[in-house]
Amino acid sequence: MSSTRLASRLVLVATLSLGSAALVGCENENEPATWVNKLSETAKRPAAMLRLRQMWESRLSTAHPSNNLQDPGVQAFIAAAVPQVSQAFVDHRDEIGVRKEAIEILASCNDPRAIPALLSALEFTPGNTESERIAQRAAQALRDLHPANNPQVVARLLATIDRASSNSGGGPGIREAVIQALGAIGDHAAVDVLVRVLKKPIADQEIRTARAAADALGAIGDTSQPVIDALIYGLYLNVHRANAFNNCARALTRLGAPAAVPRLLATVSNQNPEVTLLIQSFASVPNMPPVPPGLQQSTAIDVLRSFADPAAIDTLVSLLRNRETVANVRGAAAETLGYTGLALGATDPRREVIYSQLSTTFNEGTPGGADDMAPTVAPALVLLGDPRTVPIIVHRISTPQMSAADAVPYRLGLLMPLASAVRHDSFAQFDQLAERAAQQLAALVAADAGAAEEVAPIQRQLATIRQVASVAHDCADGDLACYRERLGNAEKNVVRKAAYMIAWTGGDSPAARQALLSQANNADLLVRRSIHVAIDALSPHGCAECVTRLQQVIDTEQGQESKSLLHLEAQMLIARLRARH
Repeated sequence: MSSTRLASRLVLVATLSLGSAALVGCENENEPATWVNKLSETAKRPAAMLRLRQMWESRLSTAHPSNNLQDPGVQAFIAAAVPQVSQAFVDHRDEIGVRKEAIEILASCNDPRAIPALLSALEFTPGNTESERIAQRAAQALRDLHPANNPQVVARLLATIDRASSNSGGGPGIREAVIQALGAIGDHAAVDVLVRVLKKPIADQEIRTARAAADALGAIGDTSQPVIDALIYGLYLNVHRANAFNNCARALTRLGAPAAVPRLLATVSNQNPEVTLLIQSFASVPNMPPVPPGLQQSTAIDVLRSFADPAAIDTLVSLLRNRETVANVRGAAAETLGYTGLALGATDPRREVIYSQLSTTFNEGTPGGADDMAPTVAPALVLLGDPRTVPIIVHRISTPQMSAADAVPYRLGLLMPLASAVRHDSFAQFDQLAERAAQQLAALVAADAGAAEEVAPIQRQLATIRQVASVAHDCADGDLACYRERLGNAEKNVVRKAAYMIAWTGGDSPAARQALLSQANNADLLVRRSIHVAIDALSPHGCAECVTRLQQVIDTEQGQESKSLLHLEAQMLIARLRARH
């Protein structure tokens, strides 16, 4: 071969090589457009979608801050890929492998252009685990997007509730996510279906679905009677020993006293046939625990407590006055009356009506006997902060039936409320009774050394009670600085006592409220409840800074299931404070 021909062939090979390199160079593997272009090719689509998902996760992890959807690099990816990924998802319903990669992009991009694909995912195949998982992710994404004024989205979500009808597999998770999306969207078109879901018979219920339906109804804000009745029905659900009480109570509070209180009072008066039948149906449910006496009334009263609405006073006073009423119902009525009186102005004549009935019930029956309501009613009397409460409790403790050494453990059930109620000038009365109890316990141990182990817990309880009362001894009435110092005490009951003293002696004072708000995130349920009580008492005209602080606490602790009851009570207090403006 001549050197000329060889040179020509080398030039040709070099030229072809350079052309090939130039062609490959047009496909930048780090750009989404390269892989988006392959989505239209059946053979290349799975690998292309996988690569796009990997790129999406990489963009999110390197965003500033991490997972920031507004990061320029993330936004560039969304603009380049989401419309085509969405279209491929819709066009290729049978390609589960492609769809399970695509949903990770579509469900987390928070972009309206993903909506057609997310709606397509709701048409899942029941029983197919991957298809159900994709549907749940899509519903969660629609919850986060919550596109308003889009009837198609609402209609498709509602249809999915029936499609995900099974209480096994992925059905409950899909229903929960779909209902949460409906609540976030807030369209009243969803109300009838949500009411139907919440009012299913106990045998057909699934608790996650019921809880989500209650939350959604509260978020939508429809105050019609069917909604209120459904939420009251939901208060009584008991599904495998799980309930939706907190969710339904929170929703009722959001919908407000004018809508909720009349129907709750009807339930208390046994004029709610649906609730009555639901409770009766528990008897036919396997492994259902026995129904406590007065469940229908006491449950509704517990929710009424959160409203502290004067409209309930007459009904609750009647229940408390009737000695034939079941004891736990009377106890619930007393507590709710205490909270209701607390929310009234100091000179409101209805406060005296409440105090009079509570004190009458406190004094009825034989001290220490089966009919003694004093330990149950005493905390409600304490809530009112009336100075007359101290001599009433002292008199009860001093009765002959309560004075014996063997009555000390029962007596402590009144000594703690007395410690909570006592003021600076009445501390000596408490101290005399506490010292007598301490001496009697010491005498029991001296007489029988074997009793020491049994007596020791009672002595520790008495020591705690005396520590609580010491707040009144050490702090003059109204000494805010002294009370503020006690709010930092390690003993929770001391903190509660300090909160009560601030409530009773602080007046409508911003400084007193600020002292209480410093403990608004206390981890203990009873402490936080006392803080709420005190804020309530000090805010007859509302409290904007209290609402802001309480909402901040709720937002900071969002998602902590252990705090759900604390948040429920805070939300109810927020509603009351807002109503006082």
